Amino acid sequence: MMKVLAINSLPANGNAGMKMVMHVLGTKVIPVPSLLLTGIGSISGFEKFPVNFEQLLAGTLALALKREEELIVYVGYLGNAEQIQIIKKYLTQYKDIVKFLLVDPVCGDHGRAYVPQEIIANWGDLIKEADLCLPNITEVALLSGNFQDFDSSKADNYIKDFRQRYTKPALLVTSLETDKQEVLINRLYDKKAIFESQHTKEDRNYGGSGDAFAAYLIDAHFYKNQPLQTAVKTAGEAVKAAINQSIKIGSNDLMLG
Repeated sequence: MMKVLAINSLPANGNAGMKMVMHVLGTKVIPVPSLLLTGIGSISGFEKFPVNFEQLLAGTLALALKREEELIVYVGYLGNAEQIQIIKKYLTQYKDIVKFLLVDPVCGDHGRAYVPQEIIANWGDLIKEADLCLPNITEVALLSGNFQDFDSSKADNYIKDFRQRYTKPALLVTSLETDKQEVLINRLYDKKAIFESQHTKEDRNYGGSGDAFAAYLIDAHFYKNQPLQTAVKTAGEAVKAAINQSIKIGSNDLMLG
């Protein structure tokens, strides 16, 4: 069985990042935190603390090789731009045990960027190596160089430019708006076709929903052997159920079942 080497932030308060990945995938995860935080970004006054990232990643991969592990590598929120180059360096060094690279290029949402420009400028170096990339439409615009005067109605243009720039990975754009305000779409572009999965837009946004979606997607596709198109739908439904339940119980955080 392949393991998931997960690179993501690890917050104490709030549910996002590595906490969501480890909840869904459990002991299949080899966690490599990119950053430690006292809380998720939506909590006022949270603090960030760096980790010895290169040493941690290098040592973890060395042990995985020694143990003859095969890896799905999942990359989410990063602490700085240097980490992108570090990841690329060690994925090349350990390419024989890395069987799949999934990149969630976390850098913005709802028409705004929320990481330093240096991270945005470097994400492309890793996206070019990925097998699957799952940005939201704000991130598509940021990473295709078309973010000025962001307009969600130009989503198709942003996606076209993104796909021309990054030709290797399959592209899964999450939470695309539609003509119906209450409906969002997860749209998968693979080499042969376009697949869409619709879900109802909820009244509340929870931090960590993207991390949960990625984890459910990995679980459905790699461990439950669902085709990628089916896994997209499964992951979307799982996140929707978690959001609905979290709203129902009045939770400030996204709670997974």
